[in-house]
Amino acid sequence: MSLIKSQQTIHINSAFRQSGSDSDFIISIPLKKNNKFTHVAVIDISVPKSYYLIGEAENTFIVRENEIDYIVTIPAGNYNVTSFIFVLNNLFQHTAGLNHYSVSFPNSKTEAQTGKMTFSHTNTQHNSEFIFGNNHLPEVMGFNRGSSNSFVIGQNSSTLISTNICNFQKESTIFLHSNLASNSEDDILIELFASGNPDLSNINLTNGDLEEHSKEFIGVGSNSFHFYLTDEYRQGLYLNGINMLITLCFYEKNEISSLQTGFIKYLTLYLEEERKRREKKEKNFSVKE
Repeated sequence: MSLIKSQQTIHINSAFRQSGSDSDFIISIPLKKNNKFTHVAVIDISVPKSYYLIGEAENTFIVRENEIDYIVTIPAGNYNVTSFIFVLNNLFQHTAGLNHYSVSFPNSKTEAQTGKMTFSHTNTQHNSEFIFGNNHLPEVMGFNRGSSNSFVIGQNSSTLISTNICNFQKESTIFLHSNLASNSEDDILIELFASGNPDLSNINLTNGDLEEHSKEFIGVGSNSFHFYLTDEYRQGLYLNGINMLITLCFYEKNEISSLQTGFIKYLTLYLEEERKRREKKEKNFSVKE
């Protein structure tokens, strides 16, 4: 028995939105009038990996030295370890009050590779700490989100070593949300895994199992819906002007009673056992001959 009584496939291009940006938008969907759709599923999606490692809204941290705060602003964009170290050292050297700070990273040719940065400053009379917001920048530098990290004062300099291994992968998992569906506890339509995709490529997914990825359709009576992308912390992603593509399947599910479902399972198992018994019997008969 088919699980679908009626369905409609809709292709969405964020470039044709009513309002918002390519990663957070409202769009009109021409659903059939008087539809009785109960479920919706993403069957194809293509999201550009055009969001930056360090975005505009998450590119600052505070250096607090003897109760004086200095704001360090890192230019938004994508970085590897080498370019990040170069840019950060350059910022330290050209920011008044911070030119005695520096950062280094283990040289893989001559040192054990710990994956952590070492920050230092030469004025041992100063109590210093790095203070981070709740965003991705501290993860890049090897610290926890929303943390304060104090330098250890030595004989000739003060040092601070990353708490964690530096993470230069921008969001290995991203989520597409929408108010047209319910996922019991949230509004996530589908998740995508991006770690294998290089920067400025596309993250593509084709859903081969409609029912497995279906969500309850709760947008009955409306044709205007909200879609947005987030990371695992539910913080928004900005696609920098590149559009995303989504193919949705809306359908009315043909509900089967639990008794019918149980009977189908029983019948399937019974037929499988009968097949095995028949094959065993045929095999034994062949051996006797």
